[in-house]
Amino acid sequence: MNKSIGLFILQISVALYLFATGILGFNKGKVFGVGDGEIRQAITGIFKGNVAEIIIIIIAICAIAAGILLILDLLHIELEILDLVLLILMIVWVVFIVLMDVIHPIQKGVSNFVDYIRVLGSHLMVLGGMACVSKRLGGR
Repeated sequence: MNKSIGLFILQISVALYLFATGILGFNKGKVFGVGDGEIRQAITGIFKGNVAEIIIIIIAICAIAAGILLILDLLHIELEILDLVLLILMIVWVVFIVLMDVIHPIQKGVSNFVDYIRVLGSHLMVLGGMACVSKRLGGR
């Protein structure tokens, strides 16, 4: 497969994943048959009250913004801010991975190891995808 086609598909998938994850971060009930998003589950499992809501909103907004900016970049709309937003989101995403995939399982335990590594793998793929499509981090 041509590398540019692979990066194109990777950028679309990362953009859609981040956008959907951000939207589900605002979800407090069932939307389209989906319950609380993983952002909300991870943060409310560790933090409570207003602190949790503020963290959820920040991560959700960053994810939605990055998803939109990645799609705009695919349309060849040059945005100098894209790499900065991706860098910020990658830092936030690393924190998210630590909260969701390290701290939360330590506190609650892991009931199904295969499901745990599947989720961890998907989170790491998104992080790697953001690095691949970022110009400053060796991508494109």
